[in-house]
Amino acid sequence: MAGSERVTWEIVTVASGGPFKLSVVHPRGTIVEYFATAADAVKREQELEALFLESVTARPVACAS
Repeated sequence: MAGSERVTWEIVTVASGGPFKLSVVHPRGTIVEYFATAADAVKREQELEALFLESVTARPVACAS
């Protein structure tokens, strides 16, 4: 979950030994990327997850003087 929105992801092997396809489905569409290793795909999924979470986290508003 990213805020109230559901985000799902999947990593599949395209062929024996790679490449690996990462699919991330979110409310505004689907991100699909390919990687040489499953570890690289997992690392990218973690990066995308952090971006989704950051986008729904409230940030303090700076007050103008």
